[in-house]
Amino acid sequence: MKRKYEIAVISKNGYARTVRIYAPKSADRAIIMHDGQNVFYDEDAAYKKSWRALDALKSAGVKNTAIIGVDCTPTRMDDYLPFPIELDEYKPSCGGTGGKAAEYFDYLEEMLLPYLDKRFGFKKYAMLGSSAGALATLGFAARKPDKFIAYGLFSAPLFICHAAYEKFFDALSLDDDAYYQAYCGGSELSGELDDPELIKAVPQLYVQSAFMLTDALRRGGAKNLTLTVNNEGVHDETCWRAPEKEFFAAFSAL
Repeated sequence: MKRKYEIAVISKNGYARTVRIYAPKSADRAIIMHDGQNVFYDEDAAYKKSWRALDALKSAGVKNTAIIGVDCTPTRMDDYLPFPIELDEYKPSCGGTGGKAAEYFDYLEEMLLPYLDKRFGFKKYAMLGSSAGALATLGFAARKPDKFIAYGLFSAPLFICHAAYEKFFDALSLDDDAYYQAYCGGSELSGELDDPELIKAVPQLYVQSAFMLTDALRRGGAKNLTLTVNNEGVHDETCWRAPEKEFFAAFSAL
């Protein structure tokens, strides 16, 4: 299959990430998506289930938007989590224990975005992430980066760093003009879990996290905010595609 994106390795002082870029000539804006391997095609995705982002753009009738997928690495949890994991029983399926996201955020602001601005001249940006990628999106949004006007936060597992997020939310201050879209499923389960009681609890923990998140976003200044709960939704891209399409359409219209 011919890929409809190009691949670039963008690095700074040895910090390198593979970036997948789909940028139609009509695009004046771009969405940064984490876990770039999973963004475009099932064949490339870690579990052979992708966001199918190009299908979502087409289905939503969106022509003015580029998609920038930033691949994750074996240190995914370190990159995406601003705080160390507190829940000892929760074993992430990708490496790292969290708490090093500031370096990833610096890379996005100081290397990736200047590259995109210079090459494409995008006027507006959004960021979309799921699971740990949603926590990365939240942490990045708290920086109030220039030109970012929309954030998609799908299936955010706040429960793995609960105490840290309670403190984080107390001081959270957001761009009140931006659009925030949250989503969770009622049947989500992720990670390699050994505790049977925790396995039973995790789906409800995702729902609780979603309501905790949206309440915190409102208190932090968010005025344009939506939350969707899909009772049958599981923890993978097949259930994130519908809210993804909604997010693409909403951002395109801003």
